[in-house]
Amino acid sequence: MRGSVRTRGALLAAIATAAALILTPSPAHADPGRDGSACPEVRLTADLPAPPLGATVRQSVTIGDDCAAHLGPVEVVPAARTAARSLAAGAAPRTFHSFSQMYDCCNILMTALYSDHTWSTGDGLVQAADSRVSTHVNREPWDAGWTVRESTGSGGCTGACPAATFTAHADFTYRGIFDVTGTWYANTHDSSVVLAGDGTATCRHTVDLRHTFIGWHWEHGCS
Repeated sequence: MRGSVRTRGALLAAIATAAALILTPSPAHADPGRDGSACPEVRLTADLPAPPLGATVRQSVTIGDDCAAHLGPVEVVPAARTAARSLAAGAAPRTFHSFSQMYDCCNILMTALYSDHTWSTGDGLVQAADSRVSTHVNREPWDAGWTVRESTGSGGCTGACPAATFTAHADFTYRGIFDVTGTWYANTHDSSVVLAGDGTATCRHTVDLRHTFIGWHWEHGCS
């Protein structure tokens, strides 16, 4: 029992280390915007390996006072024992959830892109796979706030295949209290999920922000 605990701990640490190393924000620009608090555009990209069965891997990136992107630690959160046992028992079909969420400085969720996947495997191949894409926006009174301009999802494979890749994309625009012109803020989220025939999976997230604001933070991960 003690050995299995050490093995699981080492696995979680390896996932956290790998994810932290491959998350690469664009170069920082300490260049406040027109109101002295807004920051210029930024692009953030991150790869995350799938966590152990029944767990979630996630990471936060925050726009600091210097308008630079500051990486938070990668967290791997074990699921409840009952859920882990169910997954370990080989419950079919397998499921995988991907999330990319952009919060403002008051921790209000502005925009988000989600994808949910199910797949079954056999003989080392993906036998069937499905994907569903969803979004979230924060609206303001008088029909203002963030809006979904476009949301798409594609991918998969026909018949049995070694791996099925699904991509999701969403463009968001903003017109509201903080910018009445609708030209200052815009968020674009992209995600890519690879479901493998051996039952493993990986996820990649990218967010492009047309101007940012001190205290904004990006939460992304998969489970």
